[in-house]
Amino acid sequence: MDFLLDHFGSLLPLAMLTLAPAAATWWVLSARRSRRGPARPAAATAALDVAIALLAGWVLALVFLPFPGPGAVHLVPGTDLLAATRDEDAFWQVAANVVMLLPLGVLLPLRWAWWREQPRVTVAALCGSSGIEVLQHVVGMGRICSTDDVLVNTLGAAAGAALVTRPSPRTGRHDVAEFRRYRNQAARLARAHEACRIAQTSTRDRTPPVRDGAESARYLSTRMSIPGPRGMSAK
Repeated sequence: MDFLLDHFGSLLPLAMLTLAPAAATWWVLSARRSRRGPARPAAATAALDVAIALLAGWVLALVFLPFPGPGAVHLVPGTDLLAATRDEDAFWQVAANVVMLLPLGVLLPLRWAWWREQPRVTVAALCGSSGIEVLQHVVGMGRICSTDDVLVNTLGAAAGAALVTRPSPRTGRHDVAEFRRYRNQAARLARAHEACRIAQTSTRDRTPPVRDGAESARYLSTRMSIPGPRGMSAK
């Protein structure tokens, strides 16, 4: 626990300072979005947006916070994981790396349907974590740049996405794929219905109007040949 306080205690004041602006931002977003739609979805989407931005800011502040020391590079996978089985500080370091991206792995699929494919969250976490480790080494922040950090960060994000993306028992794909299939079917049916309506409208337009009385007689005299008294045809 002392390791967590030493390495993450500096983040607590920043977190406390950002809570009030985050709450104000949520209130403003909720009020603006409720004018264009229902209040409950507006409040929910605003809360997700603020939470995602807040967590992303905390993660960036945490990983780019400099530490005294020369730093190191561990490129061999398993080096830090093996040390975590023997050292308590190394264990808490690995646990913190697992938890670091887990909330974002939960919130992104809840906010946007595009993220409800778990491989997308996994690949994004892998690329983002790799970029962070490279930047930490290039800038020289006194941190340990490790392959295991990338692996456990990715594992945490994938685990978070797995909590909110439920595979379909029939196909093994996610609910978003089923939604897209039904949406495409509904769009095809709507286009077919519109084509039938247009065809019926054009057919009605080509049908001659109904006439009666003298107007009908004049219309028929122009369209039909009427036999005359001497075998001639009158038009």
